[in-house]
Amino acid sequence: MTLKLIWDKYYIAIIFVVASVLMGLTLLFYTSATNENKYSKIDVNSGDSLWVLADEHAAKANMDKATFIKWVEKENHINDGALKAGDEIVIPVKKNQINQDSSIQLANE
Repeated sequence: MTLKLIWDKYYIAIIFVVASVLMGLTLLFYTSATNENKYSKIDVNSGDSLWVLADEHAAKANMDKATFIKWVEKENHINDGALKAGDEIVIPVKKNQINQDSSIQLANE
């Protein structure tokens, strides 16, 4: 069978498969780009540890502390669990949640 015969017989299927692959790749690149920007980045201060960050932010991420720490280690490629002051890490809290919480002011403040 030559390519011309294959094309003549299956051109609709070939076009459908190629279009599906292209749309799938486009969707994949779009979602990976948007996921990268949806989480908060925080600066590590002196004395911070993964447990301190989990105490502060795990509830906002709807995670228990152990799951929060595993996520942070995986996404930031932290192997030994040690954080260095001045590093910037990504945490699984949406950007708008961090900003909303910092703008809350109690009546007696």
